[in-house]
Amino acid sequence: MRVSAPVLVREAGSDDAAAIGDVHAEAWRVSHRDLFESRWLAAFVERRRGAWRDRLGAQRPDDVVLVAQRGDRVVAFAWYRGHPDNRHDAELRALYAHPIAWGTGVAQALVDDVLAGAIAYRRIRLWTLSGATRARRFYTRAGFTETGLIRERDYGDGRPVLEVEYARRPAQVK
Repeated sequence: MRVSAPVLVREAGSDDAAAIGDVHAEAWRVSHRDLFESRWLAAFVERRRGAWRDRLGAQRPDDVVLVAQRGDRVVAFAWYRGHPDNRHDAELRALYAHPIAWGTGVAQALVDDVLAGAIAYRRIRLWTLSGATRARRFYTRAGFTETGLIRERDYGDGRPVLEVEYARRPAQVK
């Protein structure tokens, strides 16, 4: 039986940048290994590892970055803000858990806090890779549904991948 420390969800501070970068990088490294060629994946992983110091320092007024902490370790994070195309909606820009925290309820704790914090918005929308089956299953279990919108996105390797949009109402906290 695996016993875990309780989860603390709190707003991120600038001193969390390295930990958020580590979570983002490791989640990408493991979850996307079958979606990108290895040399590109390595570059994408390192870009995510180093981007958070600047990103946290250049937040918009409506940006919210939350971290989930177990003990003294940040093991997951979420980032949302107002949607760029519809001021009544929010966009979940990122939600990642370190692979060591997968299946522990940490990601759901973050989603619950995002849904509670975004109550002023009509919907929360997000994009995820169509091939990211673990993420898609998680979002479905968390009450998100596909909107029917898809898009191609080139992450920089010249090979666009499909992304699928999901949405749900914030008031429906599970």
